[in-house]
Amino acid sequence: MNSINKSAARLMGIDPKADIEVLQTTLAFEHEGIAAYRLARASGLLVPDTLSVALIFLGHHEQHRDALAQLIRLAGAKPVEPRADAEYVHALNLQKLKNQADVIKLATQLERQAASGYAGQIAGLHDRQLARLFAEISADETLHWTVLNGASGGDIPETAFVFA
Repeated sequence: MNSINKSAARLMGIDPKADIEVLQTTLAFEHEGIAAYRLARASGLLVPDTLSVALIFLGHHEQHRDALAQLIRLAGAKPVEPRADAEYVHALNLQKLKNQADVIKLATQLERQAASGYAGQIAGLHDRQLARLFAEISADETLHWTVLNGASGGDIPETAFVFA
């Protein structure tokens, strides 16, 4: 089963109507993550091996975006649109990134926030299958954080509940 079919199968049976606000908010954050990786790719600051990983993570975020947007449409709403690149550059302070280490540090912070955000939303969701989807996405974000944290020489957290 390819990733598109897996994604569609994962969404079957989900009733997103009660959780539409949460879906729109998380979709906006996925747009931000996509923009961050896309702009990092275009920056010329990443060496080929790092760029390769960034493109894999970009693909994950695009799949998250597509799943969330599909659920929003199923609920009868219009998915929130991404902002202009200039807004992301300003909001994420991308003009201050001078080298690969700066890019990895920012990506690590954004992935930690994403993992925490998805995990934090789960308890408030009404649909159990949507909660499972959020747990799966949170696991992806945690994977991203772990890889980036290791690449930047970050420490292994000594306490539990890293993404609380």
